[in-house]
Amino acid sequence: MAEVNRDILRFPDWQRGASHTSPDGDEAPDDSESWEVHSELLDRKDYPALVQYCEREVARKPGDLYAHGRLGEAYILNGQYQKAIDSMRERHREYPDVEDFKYIILDALFALGKTEDDFPWVEAPTIIRLGSAVIDDCYEYLRPKRKPRSVDELHTRLLMRGYVAFTHEQLMQALADDQRFIVQSEGDCHFAEVGIRRTRRRNRRG
Repeated sequence: MAEVNRDILRFPDWQRGASHTSPDGDEAPDDSESWEVHSELLDRKDYPALVQYCEREVARKPGDLYAHGRLGEAYILNGQYQKAIDSMRERHREYPDVEDFKYIILDALFALGKTEDDFPWVEAPTIIRLGSAVIDDCYEYLRPKRKPRSVDELHTRLLMRGYVAFTHEQLMQALADDQRFIVQSEGDCHFAEVGIRRTRRRNRRG
């Protein structure tokens, strides 16, 4: 199962502040207080309370896509995977191009031991699985770099392309198992540094 750790939801710009409007013409409210309460419950890992709060937010602001996304993720964190799928089903039908709705559904499907084929997608998500193509991509990205890059940076690059179906730790281990890379870790796999193993050229003497 991919990591459920998406702190920033990628929704249309009209949801980012009070001066924007939704596609229905409704003004999006300033929800800074909502974010503060949401963050506090996340920090406390009080997921049942988080679900209740997010449900109230959706009822209060049914047109707020952020509120729907936060509710879906709250269900995931609270282990209510089928509820997460059910809550995102209609949102995905209405906004098939919103990736985060797809990702919440995928998180829930994988947690239930299912696959992406067990959901009727309007627009199928792009899923990136760990394999030789990912490792080769990391190599090509790092090859021209003079300094190592963190596993977190490599993982984030892949996130920009689709749903990443593996963790930072799994990526770090796969890179460490490949002789082309040098991986240095002091505990937290997110900050492990990855570089290319380079062969030194001998100076030619005339």
